[in-house]
Amino acid sequence: MAAAKTLAAALAATALLLAAALALHHSSPHYPMTVYKPVTAEEYARMLGVGINVNWINYNKTRSQYFHWRSMGVNIPLIFRQRGFNNVRIRVGSEAAENPQALKQLEEIVDDCLKAGIIPIIAYKAEELRNNPTDPEAIEHFKKWWKTIAEHFKNKPYLLSYDLIIESSGPLKNHPEILNRVYNETIRIIRSIDRYRIIIVTPANTSKPHALGQLRIKWDPYIMAEFHIYAKGPCPPRRERNETSPHYDTRLIDEAIEEAADWSKKNRIPVWMGAWRPNCYRRGRGGAKPVYTPSQVLPFVEYMTTRLCRSHIPFDINADTHFFNITSLEWYPQQEKILNTILECKPKLRSGKPLS
Repeated sequence: MAAAKTLAAALAATALLLAAALALHHSSPHYPMTVYKPVTAEEYARMLGVGINVNWINYNKTRSQYFHWRSMGVNIPLIFRQRGFNNVRIRVGSEAAENPQALKQLEEIVDDCLKAGIIPIIAYKAEELRNNPTDPEAIEHFKKWWKTIAEHFKNKPYLLSYDLIIESSGPLKNHPEILNRVYNETIRIIRSIDRYRIIIVTPANTSKPHALGQLRIKWDPYIMAEFHIYAKGPCPPRRERNETSPHYDTRLIDEAIEEAADWSKKNRIPVWMGAWRPNCYRRGRGGAKPVYTPSQVLPFVEYMTTRLCRSHIPFDINADTHFFNITSLEWYPQQEKILNTILECKPKLRSGKPLS
């Protein structure tokens, strides 16, 4: 009898959750009025907490599954919010501003995030500019792309932010002067449309923290800066084939985070670690596979998370497909301890209390 009551209660709870998900999906967008008020970069940095890079519109297979589940009434961002993430960095290619259907899908993803209470960050891949930084057409394409996005999303709540370029890799990494000029011109365009939107910029030299000093951006209270270390994970240099243990340097981590924090304080611009990967991956048949076991990378994950938490620097990990099976809507069980360790930082970041 007790078992039957337990089962009935579980079924009732499941039905309520499904009904809530369906209502959340099919209702018109509605957000608390407070998020329609401008949020300063300082406030936004405190809200970001721990996030994750997502490929919901960037990879065809992932996008197909996202919108399959969406048509079934499932809010994917809500699943990530319930797991503990506070923001998602949505990787976006050129198509999003050039194809009406892709732009519509991007807006639906943003709306799903806002409904779920998770912060959406549009992060532009900007391959044309990264690969051809001296080409005037590539520069104009970049500015036009962001003008289209700014005009389309100008009435969205201020929880939505713009990460102007996902990473300053490729030939662009050697042209900080071009990057600064393009940033300032693009920011002026966006500000003429959307005065208070949070805009995030990353320095040249593959977004390394020591390159933050090369940024020459006109200050305003709605600008943030982004940096990366270990964006590809604790991988050995290509010239080395020793993959018996993760390759990372705690001194490098300390110096990078301290440098970013010092730059932030000096320039009054909050910083955000936009991408670091908890493991190293190698491509092969069947897709990318982790090089190390979770137990091997756990010390690296613990160190990175602890140092970022102590410095009150919000961060995003790389990336959703390594942790979540969007086909079955399941988190990979072997990654549970890694994710739990990372997400323990979230309440500490939001409360502003350092780790002991």
